[in-house]
Parts: sequence; C-alpha cells; structure tokens
Amino acid sequence: MKIIGIVFLSVVSIIILVGIIIFFYVRRGLKRMAKEMYGTDNIIDALNQSNKTLEQTHKSVNSMTKIYLPQIMRDFPEFNYEQFRNKAEHALLSAFAAISNDNTGLMQDASDEFKTKVRAFIEMNQANEYDEDYSDCVIHQTEITSYTKRAGVCRITLQSALEYFHTVKRKSDGKVVQGDAGRKAQEKYNVELMYIQDKTKMEKIGHGNDSIGSHCPNCGAPVTVLGAKHCEYCGSALLQINVMVWSINNFTKV
Repeated sequence: MKIIGIVFLSVVSIIILVGIIIFFYVRRGLKRMAKEMYGTDNIIDALNQSNKTLEQTHKSVNSMTKIYLPQIMRDFPEFNYEQFRNKAEHALLSAFAAISNDNTGLMQDASDEFKTKVRAFIEMNQANEYDEDYSDCVIHQTEITSYTKRAGVCRITLQSALEYFHTVKRKSDGKVVQGDAGRKAQEKYNVELMYIQDKTKMEKIGHGNDSIGSHCPNCGAPVTVLGAKHCEYCGSALLQINVMVWSINNFTKV
C-alpha cells in the first residue's frame, strides 16, 4: 500500500508539473502573439485593444448589387435604386427610434407589416418591463443582396452594415440585461422591398414558401384569407395589400 501511495503521489506530481509547463508555454506564446499584434506583452491590454478594434471594424455586407440591379432595371425600368435604398435606411433607423421611444408614430417609409413587427418588439419590452435603447446609429453601407420573383411577387433584399449603442435595461432597477452602454456594436440588417405584380397568383397566406405573411395592424393576428377586409380575430378593418407598388415590408438582423 505504501508503494502504491508513493506511485500515486509521483503521478500526481508529474501531472501538476506538466500542467505548469503547459501553462507557462501557452502564456509565453500568448504574450509573443500580443506583442506582435498589438505592441504589448500584457495579455489584458492586448484583449482590450482587440475589443476596441472589433468595435471600430465595420461588418462587410453581401453585395450583389452589380448582379441584381441590371436584372431589376430590365424588369422595372422606372425603379429608382438610390431612392429606395435611402427609404430602406430611413425605415430601419426609424424602427430603432420607435423601439427606443415606444412610439410607432416615429416610423417612416414603412408598410403596415413593417410597423406591426416594430409594434411587437415594443409590446414585448412592455410586457417584460424592459427599456430598450438604440443610439448613435450610423449606416456605413447598403447593398442589394438578393432579388426573387415568385408567385406574382417580387422581392428585393437590401443589406446594411451599421453601428450603434444598444442596451436593454430592466425598468425596476435600471440594470443592463443586454448590450453594453459603453461599447458600440457593429451589426448587419436585411430590409425587404416587396412588389406584388399579380395577387391572383399569390398562394394562400400560410402555405408554401412563396406566400406573403400579413398580420392585423391592431392585434397582430395572422391574416389567413387573401383580400379579407376585417380581422377574423378582433374584427378590425384591414388595409388592402398594395399591388404594383414597391413597399418596405420587413427587416431582420443578420
């Protein structure tokens, strides 16, 4: 038993020694890397510099403008790309403003579908007793990333690279539960433009990949019957879907 104890202690000592050697080896490698990349062998300082670099590095967008814009112009000769790009950016920025101020009245250049999505964010924050804030929003680049034509509907997706300060705080104590008040986030968002050429070719809402999602602007319930004039859940009047008009229909964080 005594011999077994000695062997056990020897093995443990060897493991600890190997662990120490690996630790110092890795530490030396990290210091060397930090020195080469950031001019300091202090790992903490290097990490802080790395985070600062990431904060200032704009995300790259999936730019397919040169490919899709000629196709769009052939299909829609009067399409004004600059105009709709500006409208998409304004709609996205106004969505951030609306969420920050709990006020969908701040929305600009957006469809009812777009506003319904923003209203859902606001109502979710109110239900959770959160204050969400977007500030110092700057859009660096916006490009076309996709163009599709299906079931009488054309869709253009614009992708924007942007930065902002973003926080979600609890109303009860002001504690930040998401985001960082002292660090800008670099993000990408998609904004969708939709053009209905022929609503008779559209599939019934809720069926198939080519269907068009639509919701009641009052209660948010899905509209399941194309051309319905009233919501089947709350009875509110529904606006007719615009045909032959480009509308800013949706936005998503990439």
